[in-house]
Amino acid sequence: MKSHAPQPAADICLVLEGTYPYVSGGVSTWVHQIIEMFPQWTFSILYLGAQRDPAAKYKYTLPRNLIAIEEIYLFDLSSEPAHATATLVPAKWRPLHESVRKLGVRAPSGEPHEFELLRSIMAHITQNPRVSFDTFWNSQATWSVVHELYDRYAHDESFLDFYWTTCFLIQPLWRLAHGLSRLPQAKVYHSACTGYAGIAAALASAQTKRPLILTEHGIYLRERIADICRSPWIPDQLVQRPNLNEPLGSLRRLWIGFFDVVGRMCYNQSQDIVSLFGNNAKAQQHFGADPAKITIIPNGIRTEDFAPLHTQRLARRAAEPESQVIGFLGRVVTIKDVKTLLRTARKVCDELPQARFLIAGPTEEEPEYYEQCLDLTIQLGVMTQVEFLGPTQRDGFLPTLDLMLLTSFSEGLPFVIIESLAAGVPVVSTDVGACSELLNGSPEESPAHGPAGLIAEVGNSDELAQAIIRLLTHPQELDQMTEAGLKRVAALYHEDAIKAAYETLYTRCIGY
Repeated sequence: MKSHAPQPAADICLVLEGTYPYVSGGVSTWVHQIIEMFPQWTFSILYLGAQRDPAAKYKYTLPRNLIAIEEIYLFDLSSEPAHATATLVPAKWRPLHESVRKLGVRAPSGEPHEFELLRSIMAHITQNPRVSFDTFWNSQATWSVVHELYDRYAHDESFLDFYWTTCFLIQPLWRLAHGLSRLPQAKVYHSACTGYAGIAAALASAQTKRPLILTEHGIYLRERIADICRSPWIPDQLVQRPNLNEPLGSLRRLWIGFFDVVGRMCYNQSQDIVSLFGNNAKAQQHFGADPAKITIIPNGIRTEDFAPLHTQRLARRAAEPESQVIGFLGRVVTIKDVKTLLRTARKVCDELPQARFLIAGPTEEEPEYYEQCLDLTIQLGVMTQVEFLGPTQRDGFLPTLDLMLLTSFSEGLPFVIIESLAAGVPVVSTDVGACSELLNGSPEESPAHGPAGLIAEVGNSDELAQAIIRLLTHPQELDQMTEAGLKRVAALYHEDAIKAAYETLYTRCIGY
């Protein structure tokens, strides 16, 4: 399906970053669902990844109406065009250097908007394909611009650190500019986030004069801010010189400023912006989205498909009334905070020695993190109570559980909670994304269905453990939550409503 020959224009091109079809769950579940929902339309994908992995395989059987996939790898050294051997002529590249100087500076009235500056930078790169990034970056003219930006933004930092930080910011844009020559033609471009995918989608929309839809599952800028603030790989003088009035060093502010700029570019270029729930819509407005563009469309499932799983679970619980099985269904990666799950398991097992924790999901995405989790399991002494199952079929897994546990640092509106509730499994979750709304309902919910689980603070294994112990030792409350969850997902998160909302959106944009 990887396409290099010219392909017919699709109705909808999905612009994706590090997800479908190489990663399962989460956003990828939504992408696959969207494509299968609308067999009357054709889809293509522009996939953005970090580095090409020759061993990577698709996690999904591709739908027949997905007609092309193009891939761009932003940090892959091998992706530089082989013919990029020309030298850089300073006078010819002066307009690009001027645009780089202005990028990130709030322009006075009448000067080019940041998006126009970025468009001119990307166009200049694509119009000069024989000049490699190394040739551009090592030129005297570029060196002078970097010095100027250093004096303006980061004179309190190491110049060497600033130099390489700026290099790592610009280099992926270079590869993206070259990759956009393979942009799939479409009637509508639909991005699943801002960030690099948002840049690509916004440029595609501007270049083709076709509408752009943005569906943010998590708020990309907010997630990047969290990553950047705790990241050990960004050199920062703050470590040596803590300043209470300036909690972030210049280099971290530079990264955050970059993602802020590209986020606003995507918001401004989008004709329609979809949020999964109310609080995310407020965050989008905070980061620059026009509220008039925002529509709330949650994730959804065919809830009736989960009725047999609920029946199986009821039969198992009747046969095993003392059962205390807690499950996790997802990728074993940092953002899911499986280490807090393991610390929670230790505390639960201290009170409930018969409790078992089943961790189901792929482990290959962050192999070092998975190894750290295995080591922590040994350190905590929960090897017999915790089992890593690897990739596991959802339908066979959910009926075996008494509780589902979600310990993530960040989420949007997780399918795993909707699916768990539809199978009659109450959930204990950290207070991220829409999890509280899913488990407790929104203030507007009518009739109010009641709690379908319990919420705990992010990273707080004590709170998570106490919530689990409370529900496993109060079976009547657990059963009440089962009923509340079944009613809520049937009323508010059925796939038919989500399909109707996107059908209206796509129809309007395709006919634009």
